[in-house]
Amino acid sequence: MSLHRVEFATLVRPKTPNTFLMAPEGLCQAAKSDHEPPTFAVTPAKLRQAFLSVVIAEPRLSHTLADEPQLYDDFVVRSALFRFPDLVSVQFLAHGKKGATLALYSRSVYGRSDLGVNRRRSLAWLAKVREALKPVAT
Repeated sequence: MSLHRVEFATLVRPKTPNTFLMAPEGLCQAAKSDHEPPTFAVTPAKLRQAFLSVVIAEPRLSHTLADEPQLYDDFVVRSALFRFPDLVSVQFLAHGKKGATLALYSRSVYGRSDLGVNRRRSLAWLAKVREALKPVAT
């Protein structure tokens, strides 16, 4: 398993369809985002707290890196049946004058296709964060 910190600005995605990237426009220079994240009317630290309260409750999840000063976290999420690991990296960012957003990269360690698992999980987490913190209208 590759457990190195993701640098979103220089991220290069593999050609395999087993990843999901959610990042604000312009953050990733060499990778195309699959989904534009919303902006929330909170600080990046508050967004991180809300996000962590959502994901820490998830089954089979390990919080493998918590860099509070840099507002960066890594997780390993294991599948229910075979316990295959997926890696999830998240960076919380200031956005606009008084808002925050996030960049999230979820990827499978094994296999060519993930059957959309990384996308579905990431968007489900985002939906739960949206319930706790209403995004600002754009």
